[in-house]
Amino acid sequence: GHYSQDVPAREGLLLTRLDPEKLFTSGPIVIGVNNPFSILNPDEICWIEVETPRETRTTRPAAVETITLLGGRDEYETILAQQWPRWKAHRKENRGNFLEALIELSMRSGQSLYLRVAGTVADLDIARTFFGVPVITATAPPATTAYINPRCIVRARVYHSKDEVSYPTGVWLAEADEI
Repeated sequence: GHYSQDVPAREGLLLTRLDPEKLFTSGPIVIGVNNPFSILNPDEICWIEVETPRETRTTRPAAVETITLLGGRDEYETILAQQWPRWKAHRKENRGNFLEALIELSMRSGQSLYLRVAGTVADLDIARTFFGVPVITATAPPATTAYINPRCIVRARVYHSKDEVSYPTGVWLAEADEI
């Protein structure tokens, strides 16, 4: 659904209560207070986009500077076509090198989200970065913050500029000719 809050004082209060770390884990979300109101099951919310010129709270994994929500598959494919040949030719492997990634998130709802990530090369636990956090936050110009529920991600396809990826013990790996 689409919900709006046009009263500035209430908008500010709503934003102070919006805690990304607890958004999808603190129980049902109630929107509206009188008649009618909606009760949302956070386990079934794939993502929430908040559009406001006010500052919103975000979280990012260590070594990640920005996570940008792209406008859709066309923008994602355009950037991938430009960057993928560069990444293959000039892999980054030293700690502190610039790291860039494009990520396609396939959601439980059947929809997809596309992210562009920038940061520095570090020892990231890729699986935990996407599936072991309470929320993934991304921003989109001019004034949107997306809060993504990792429990609703079915698959994350990651193209990146890093030379190699290390995985923690216990992750099931399979080689593939085509991903």
